[in-house]
Amino acid sequence: MATEAKTENLSKYLFSAPVWWQSLIIILVIGALVDAVGYLVRVPGGMMYGTVFAVAAVIALFLTKPLVDLLGTEKLTWNRSALVALAGMIFSLFWMLIGLVLDAALAYVFGLGFILAIRLLVLTAISDYRIVRMYLPAAVQTIAGVILGVYLFGTSYLLPAVLSIVIFSIGIISFLILFDRPLRKAHGISAMQFINAFLAHLTDGSKSLEDYFRTIGEAVTVPETSFFFRRQGKKDILFVVPNLHPGPLSEVGGGNYPKHLHDEFSENETVFISHGCATHDFNLVSEDECEKIADAINETRKSLAYTPVATLPMRTNFGTVSVLSQRFGNSILLVTTRSPEMTEDLDYSVGAIVMAEGHHWYENIGFVDAHNCMVEVTSVVLPASKTGAEYITASRNAMELQSDAELAEFSVGVSHKILPFSREEGFGDMGVLVMVTEVLGAKTAYVLFDGNNVHMGVREVLRNAVIGLGLNEAEILTTDSHVVNTISGRNPVGMAVSPEQILPHLLEAVLEAIADLSPAEAAVATGLCRDVEVFGTTRTVQLSSTVNAMVTNLLPLSVLLLLVSFLVTLLIFMICI
Repeated sequence: MATEAKTENLSKYLFSAPVWWQSLIIILVIGALVDAVGYLVRVPGGMMYGTVFAVAAVIALFLTKPLVDLLGTEKLTWNRSALVALAGMIFSLFWMLIGLVLDAALAYVFGLGFILAIRLLVLTAISDYRIVRMYLPAAVQTIAGVILGVYLFGTSYLLPAVLSIVIFSIGIISFLILFDRPLRKAHGISAMQFINAFLAHLTDGSKSLEDYFRTIGEAVTVPETSFFFRRQGKKDILFVVPNLHPGPLSEVGGGNYPKHLHDEFSENETVFISHGCATHDFNLVSEDECEKIADAINETRKSLAYTPVATLPMRTNFGTVSVLSQRFGNSILLVTTRSPEMTEDLDYSVGAIVMAEGHHWYENIGFVDAHNCMVEVTSVVLPASKTGAEYITASRNAMELQSDAELAEFSVGVSHKILPFSREEGFGDMGVLVMVTEVLGAKTAYVLFDGNNVHMGVREVLRNAVIGLGLNEAEILTTDSHVVNTISGRNPVGMAVSPEQILPHLLEAVLEAIADLSPAEAAVATGLCRDVEVFGTTRTVQLSSTVNAMVTNLLPLSVLLLLVSFLVTLLIFMICI
């Protein structure tokens, strides 16, 4: 959605801190340069501004980390400690430029309060949201600056310096309280604590974010449809269509749940975890919720009735939606796509409508969102939208056509290949799985990539190449795994790795699946995944909207507080000096 995309754009401001000794060298070099310039321009009294600021920064570098580790929740790295100290020094020197126009002592006093505010903001964000615990680590550079400032200005500046620190402390604490208020009021969670957990995940792989997801989550009960295939003397096949979402990101929550669910069964059978109808509202709050999906699947095994017959695959189109359908006994598999138009998550209600209508003809309906065409993050598909209506109509037409189709004995073959591509390149841990069915000589390939969507145009290249091996039909699917997304929702298959690099591995997998074809029987069952903890209805949109509102008001609020702090400090300085 637009609000989610706007929030994701904040990721461009994230970066890694340089090695600590690099920051230390920069601190010393800047200090020396400032003193050199001061000597060349003959600063009155030979004041060594560079030395003073460098010494204060070095003291902060070596004291901040142990103080944060002692008082905070998340450990601070030496790299971050050094970078924060360097930033404080640069801000101090920047404000000293004011001294060229106004008064050097005033600029110095103002800088002392300002760097305390900046350091407190940073440390509460990356280490511990509790202001009381982070105040002393944040203040060490300022305290060192106050002591060293006596050399520059004498003891007369101490009173305005202390008052400046008090004013800026009040300002930044007020800012943090106001910043925290919208999210706490709307969702009962702390914004700064959320930022702590989020950054801990990015840097250390921490899953403390899941504690938040549980506080906002709600329990849902949704159906899953499973297609069980058995073959004489060969490994069984399980093709699952769950109506839950693999999010929000990386290993957090259900970001990698297709892989975790796959591993629940993979010892005894080749398992396909496709993408059903679900948006980020149905993100699992924890991977532990996968057990409830596995329980639902295992419960349906108790009453399976196998059939040896299936229909030829059919391709049905309506509007922008295309449906590949295949019937197994009295159940049907529907794989939907809008490619080359962009496809995004389908709201759960779209699938519920299709399944409800399908019960007119079939006992079980597996409705799959192939999730295979992406350029950017777009809005979810709702049932009352034009696109939602197209999905429903195209699926209804496919089910009606298949209801009178000829049933015949069929064969199934599978292949599973781990690909030599990384998560950063858009590929999850499962690589690619291929299932080929053969009915009356007609072969169909269901190609499932463990990834989050497919880059626009890539699906057509891959599908055409697969059909070129002598198949009658094929479709490219993704699990929608968000393990490939650290922050942004945009990292589709085929964007970082070209189709030409993917094809040799894919075609090899398809040929292996064809070679594996054996007579098969199918049983299809629908189970209920009960009391699964997910984000909750519209909660993702609400969170994104709240965060966007906070970000929108962030700049004017910070400028206002900075201006007020500056004016009050100026007034105090004029009175005291």
